[in-house]
Amino acid sequence: MRSVSILLVVAACHGAGPATPVTPASDVDPDGPNRAKIAAHVQPLIDAELVSGVVVALSDNGHREIYGFGKGPGGAKPDGKTLFELGAATKAYTGLLLADSVQRREVNLDTPVAELMPTGVTVPTADKLFITLRHLMLHSSGLPPEPPSLAADSDNPYAGYRDNQLYQDLVRTQLVFKPGDHILYSDYGVGLLAHALGRKIGGGYVAALTSRVLQPLALHDTFFTVPKAAQPHLAHGTNEDLAPAKPWTYDALVGTGGMISSARDQLTLLEAELDAAQGSKGPLRPAMRLTQETQLDRTGDNEGLGWQIDSAGRYWQAGGTGGYHAFIGFDIKTRRALVILANTKSSLIDSTATALYHVLAGEAVKPPVFPDAKVLADYAGSYDFGGMKLAVTVNGKRIYVEGPGEPKIRMVPISDHEFWIERLQAVVVFEKDGDKVKRAVFVVGDKQMSAPRVE
Repeated sequence: MRSVSILLVVAACHGAGPATPVTPASDVDPDGPNRAKIAAHVQPLIDAELVSGVVVALSDNGHREIYGFGKGPGGAKPDGKTLFELGAATKAYTGLLLADSVQRREVNLDTPVAELMPTGVTVPTADKLFITLRHLMLHSSGLPPEPPSLAADSDNPYAGYRDNQLYQDLVRTQLVFKPGDHILYSDYGVGLLAHALGRKIGGGYVAALTSRVLQPLALHDTFFTVPKAAQPHLAHGTNEDLAPAKPWTYDALVGTGGMISSARDQLTLLEAELDAAQGSKGPLRPAMRLTQETQLDRTGDNEGLGWQIDSAGRYWQAGGTGGYHAFIGFDIKTRRALVILANTKSSLIDSTATALYHVLAGEAVKPPVFPDAKVLADYAGSYDFGGMKLAVTVNGKRIYVEGPGEPKIRMVPISDHEFWIERLQAVVVFEKDGDKVKRAVFVVGDKQMSAPRVE
């Protein structure tokens, strides 16, 4: 029998000067000037049971503010030293390691990655074009998003993926397009880049990043394996239904998403990036300036080395794992930096970051308002999805959709009648005729599928 997951996936396939003084960490004011405004945008996420715990950290022209909301380790409110999985935000560090290696003249951006592989390991090519380190960092290598042998839909997908498996996958991988032709987000590609840098520098990626980046920047609460002494600070991850989620562990592809860190450490990185943009000669500042250079020949959104650059010129990186979501970003023009770490898998964190940038600019931004249990109850019922009966159920502040023989999936509200299904990357819009709900419309990419209400 067809499942709602399969139908949605099919539809999608047929269709992105002087150094700035900073407030010492010990002097962070827990009741800073932006607390109420930030709480207005974050507390609704907690109250609507959309995220378990959140830490927001900001630096505004050198003044730090760090706030915690919801539940962290041991049920207490998280703080600036609470540890979270960073997921793809790790890529900012891989970009910095690459830039440092370029400036040491160990590699250059156009070095073919094949030159950094062991003898006998073949890296795919297309039309005699080689994959370079630049291609890997910019997601333009032509490699698919994930290696072909990676376990699909696993609770811990990167665990146990060893070097030999990576080498075997490289031999059998077919490129999606010629290197440099297009942009296709690839954890496979950035993971390969990090692995290659670790080989070139020596000791592997984690050792190289620790000695060249983490130690010079004094990031003492940033790890790839949390030591026993720091484990009490680790916030345990939760999925979209706030149930415990299995931690993600990385092996050969650790440089694509394996970092665990605190908001305080991430703010230290971003303050250093702002300092670099001012022309500082401090640790890693020249390499940071290289990562901030735009790499794509176009206007609007762009890329640096490990950074996405939005149309307003702000640098950012974000990522999620099975139980966490992270956003880190900075704005050179306003000399502001923003960190949001959550111990729930939720892309709502990214939209919260956008709102908080406007808040810091003194602009009026309406805080989010999520539907209450009474509003959600109107959507409960059965819907005909292409001949398959879907059940929409409500439990307090939470709403779910369930197909025959499938586990129920939580739908996250993004307005009073629109909902986001994280694992399917789909939007569900409930449409009314007068006061009665008539249908649910599933939107995946540019495709829409209507499911009339039958009960």
